[in-house]
Amino acid sequence: MPKPGQKTVTVSGKALTLLEQRYRIEKTKKPNLSFAAFISEAALMELERRNILKEAQFISVIGFEDNTLIVRDVRKAGQLIEVHIKNKKLKCIADDDFDCIHVGFALALPEVRMALKSMH
Repeated sequence: MPKPGQKTVTVSGKALTLLEQRYRIEKTKKPNLSFAAFISEAALMELERRNILKEAQFISVIGFEDNTLIVRDVRKAGQLIEVHIKNKKLKCIADDDFDCIHVGFALALPEVRMALKSMH
């Protein structure tokens, strides 16, 4: 029986095999990682990925130069939004946030990832 605030989930077949394979890989990087924590983290990441994909349809790239990405967000009346890269971190100026949909969108862009990698 699960404890209060917890739920038991059954995974079988190919899904279980694939999850166990990926867990073994992650466990080599994080030796203290439990299978339950791995599954919880993977589920939360998938929910975030789906949310970004759903919201990204309303955002388009206008330009990227000098560590500043400019996007248009039609949900905000076509407002231009700046996402700045500084000290290997992204910050949305409009939302004054390091973890909003605009930052998530920016992280999905290859040119932004390359800019982050090139910073020392």
